[in-house]
Amino acid sequence: MKTEAESRTLQFGSRRIQYTLHQSKRKRLRIVVSPDLTVDIFAPINKTDDQIRSAIQKKGPWIVKKLDKLETFHPLPAPKHYISGETLVYLGRQYRLKVKKGLKQPAKLLGSFLWVWIEDKNNTSKIRKAVDDWYRDHAHDIFSRYMEKCCAITSRHGVPEPLMAIRTMKRRWGSCSPNGRITLNVKLVMAPVHCIEYVIMHELCHLKYHNHSKSFYSLLNRCMPDWKRRKDRLEQVMI
Repeated sequence: MKTEAESRTLQFGSRRIQYTLHQSKRKRLRIVVSPDLTVDIFAPINKTDDQIRSAIQKKGPWIVKKLDKLETFHPLPAPKHYISGETLVYLGRQYRLKVKKGLKQPAKLLGSFLWVWIEDKNNTSKIRKAVDDWYRDHAHDIFSRYMEKCCAITSRHGVPEPLMAIRTMKRRWGSCSPNGRITLNVKLVMAPVHCIEYVIMHELCHLKYHNHSKSFYSLLNRCMPDWKRRKDRLEQVMI
């Protein structure tokens, strides 16, 4: 059971922060500050307005700090039009899209260009699909490789090997389910390799601790001592 999303305002000092409140059957309050500077609050449905407001107020400094940090990376990248010359990002590096008229075949990365062959160069939906398919195929290979590398470390700390899934997610780089499945955002393949490793390691540690407790961070520190540096770099990735 959940309620309709509701737009509200948090007054924190002289700052007015607009946020969207989502209430559902959940155990804990969760705050999501997205790169587009929207704030979403996910709260237990059994909490009163005063309890929710008090909890959000306590997180006010963190929300403001997060918004200020994200504002330094604006404006956000413009929507893709999938035409020759556009910039694409893969593993933290920039490439150019090259659309060529010809018989359809899988996209290929050649030098600094991602080549797409298509019979109708004006059919942007098919060009986009060819690019998306290329990203997904490479994401599977890259994520599998670094999942194996990270599992070799976490297995020494009693973390079981997970099932892995890949899909497009709007607000998260990765997630971990109680049944041992780790889901990774296909767009994570656009980030530098050391950021991909961080997300995988973070989710692997959640297999043992399904929270952000001291025990969780202690495990993460042992498995990846420089995770904070990697996390800071990941927060600069706009896709």
